[in-house]
Amino acid sequence: MNEDSGTRRRLARWSALALFAVLLFAASPSGWAVAQTPDAHAPAAGGPATALEVYAERLEAVAATYPQLPTILSDAFARPNGREAAVNPLRLLRGLLILFAAGTAALLLTRRILAGPVRNLEVDDGAPLLTGALRFVLGLVPVGAFVLGVLVVYAILRPPHPAAPAVLLAVLQAALTVLLTDRLIRFLCAPDHPEQRLIPLEDTDARTLHRTGVVTVTLAATVLGLIDLLLALGVGGNAIVAIGLPLSTVPFLYLLYRVWRGRVAVARAIARPLGMAAQDHPTLGLWAVVASVYLVALWLVVAAAAVRLEPATGPRMLASLLVALAVPAIALMAQRPLARFYRGEETEAGKAAVARVMRALWLALFVVGVFATAAIWGFRVEQATGATGIALRLLFNVTVVILLGYVAWTMVVRAIDRTLEEARHGGTSSRGQRLATLLPLLRKFLQVVLVAIVVMIVLSSLGIEIGPLLAGAGVVGIAIGLGAQSTIADILAGVFFLLEDAFHMGDYVEVGNLRGTVEGISLRSLKLRHHRGAVHTLPFGQIKALTNYSRDWALMRLEFRVPPETDMGLVKKLVKEVGKELSADPEMGPSFIEPLKSQGVRRVEDDAAIIGVKFITKPNEQFVIRREAYHRLIRAFQDHGIHLVGRGVVVRVDDPDAANRIIGFAAAQAMNGTGKESGAAE
Repeated sequence: MNEDSGTRRRLARWSALALFAVLLFAASPSGWAVAQTPDAHAPAAGGPATALEVYAERLEAVAATYPQLPTILSDAFARPNGREAAVNPLRLLRGLLILFAAGTAALLLTRRILAGPVRNLEVDDGAPLLTGALRFVLGLVPVGAFVLGVLVVYAILRPPHPAAPAVLLAVLQAALTVLLTDRLIRFLCAPDHPEQRLIPLEDTDARTLHRTGVVTVTLAATVLGLIDLLLALGVGGNAIVAIGLPLSTVPFLYLLYRVWRGRVAVARAIARPLGMAAQDHPTLGLWAVVASVYLVALWLVVAAAAVRLEPATGPRMLASLLVALAVPAIALMAQRPLARFYRGEETEAGKAAVARVMRALWLALFVVGVFATAAIWGFRVEQATGATGIALRLLFNVTVVILLGYVAWTMVVRAIDRTLEEARHGGTSSRGQRLATLLPLLRKFLQVVLVAIVVMIVLSSLGIEIGPLLAGAGVVGIAIGLGAQSTIADILAGVFFLLEDAFHMGDYVEVGNLRGTVEGISLRSLKLRHHRGAVHTLPFGQIKALTNYSRDWALMRLEFRVPPETDMGLVKKLVKEVGKELSADPEMGPSFIEPLKSQGVRRVEDDAAIIGVKFITKPNEQFVIRREAYHRLIRAFQDHGIHLVGRGVVVRVDDPDAANRIIGFAAAQAMNGTGKESGAAE
């Protein structure tokens, strides 16, 4: 409890400091240029007035206008713009009610006509995004009918007063702003159709967000419409500020009320895509404090601009509020596609990856929202000067570029990894092997390109001219290219080898007198693993011809040397039986494309007939099958009295007494040789 109270005190202290800094910024000459208007007081003759003196004089002039407001408004209706005919307020109100009634009738009639197609869309089980988009387009038709109804009735009535067109324009702008905001929020939140909801919210939260957005825009548009109406009647200067400044607090007070009323629900909605639990991270509840500081600071800026009588203050206020609503809406809307992309709803690793990306995206969108609001009010980061300007430019460019670069890189890596997983699950197809070969190289290339782009943008944000760096890098690249022609040739040759689909990872190939399995592919070389374990590294530029033994199918031929008198019919029968056994084998059978077939006598030699056997298998399976086929065929031949003939000279003798005569001749020769040796010794 003590830690929480200490955190709240520190937060309140920092909030107060932030508000004080905003006030100083609004009052400083460097922050805003004071507009020169006819109602503004001239600076004192003693010297140039400071910004605080100018603001003080302007506030005194506005405060002095309040007692005169009844007279100013009465004069505006009595003589609009000081020269036109009087306007009866009741007749003006009646005319506006007639216009709104006509437009509303046209809108309701169009909605009733389109009720059938809209119901058909609800029943249709199409894609949620497409269905929501069609509903959004159909919802714009009643809006157009509203505008058409207002214009038709206006043309029929033909009000003669010169201020009538300006009044009509003010009414249409306010009404269209509210109607389009309603359609847009319904498209994103779909409060009545959870299956078509683009922002992952509960039903209650979706209805609350829709109601909050519509009411806020309605209040702001009403204030702006009233101001435009008074301007059309000729009310201006300090009177407009005196009327508009208090009224402008209404949408801000309502938003502050909704922020603190729904702080728990919003914290829960933020915590879910970030992979957190709202109760375990109480700091998420501080978003309400940040939003309150933002709204108060925005109102101070609106008040400062209104006091200075800057033009288009109202539209800029409305645009700023829409930016404040758009940042969380975009972040929440991105959560569901990211979850599907990462398959985050299936695995814990996917959920963690989605949480990391969502945190980076939230931070990037927050920074973009802050600087977008500043740009709406005339502060351009790229035009900022001095140390503060450089720091802000660095904060914006570097933070956004690095965060978005991180998001882009993680998504690219995930897309490549998912494609690789699908390729591996797809088996040994040609497409899967090709993707497994090319995608790792593509990932390395994209990594280098993305890092180079981020570095260049960061250097440019630091104020460093990257033009000379690019030119110098080009010169260095040319010098390196001239000095590393062989390396470039290797890289280009490798690119063409891969584009021609010459080999894949895991293929058994032969290059010259080197053979092996493709184990690695880089930008400039190929790694082959020999079956004895050695690894050969071959630069692509040195590969003149490559033989791939792992493509589509493999044909294997076997040869057997049998006696010429062998029964070839029996041989063919045995080969067929062995082929059936191998095809029925649960391990080797699926590898066959064509079973064992006898090719008969392929050729005849002096002492043997050479018979051939062939079969066709899937790549890289032929060697195991060859070994087993040899083993079974030799055993089958032996079991049926077919003996294989070895290579050499075979002498056949038909005389039955040839063996005895050969033995006697050999004994006589031996005795003869012994007698010669004895004589020589004597």
